Amino acid sequence: MWRWVRQQLGFDPPHQSDTRTIYVANRFPQNGLYTPQKFIDNRIISSKYTVWNFVPKNLFEQFRRVANFYFLIIFLVQLMIDTPTSPITSGLPLFFVITVTAIKQGYEDWLRHNSDNEVNGAPVYVVRSGGLVKTRSKNIRVGDIVRIAKDEIFPADLVLLSSDRLDGSCHVTTASLDGETNLKVCSHMFEYCC
Repeated sequence: MWRWVRQQLGFDPPHQSDTRTIYVANRFPQNGLYTPQKFIDNRIISSKYTVWNFVPKNLFEQFRRVANFYFLIIFLVQLMIDTPTSPITSGLPLFFVITVTAIKQGYEDWLRHNSDNEVNGAPVYVVRSGGLVKTRSKNIRVGDIVRIAKDEIFPADLVLLSSDRLDGSCHVTTASLDGETNLKVCSHMFEYCC
């Protein structure tokens, strides 16, 4: 947990050296000169909020809007100074708008959390210790060899090593990344497909 927090704040970079050496199937050299590099994991996080930061972050985003901030100032002025109008006339609509917007944004973020959990928990087959191991997509590491079957969705950047087609090609759609639904053809060995 603390390592993740330090990485998010920028204190611990994901890897320490200027060069990146990736060992296929995570077979590291045995000569003792290898220093492990830290790469980010394969988890997908598209949500904005957590249970701990929802209220402060949502209120901050709400009051960044000029109209909400204006009505907050008017409400506070009406509370402090004796005005002919009641503070309820500006406070109640402000409270209603803030509450409805927070509920809407909370529901949308809850849907994002569910979608993230579905993608991160998708089963994939990875070569580890000389055999195929079924794991979740969030556990894919840099250097893993992943087996992808026909019409299978995979949430990672992959390098095409081989294909079962005669010409060695495969068709990839990147709709979840860039919205394009047309098929892209990857046809060469060791080609970066996305």
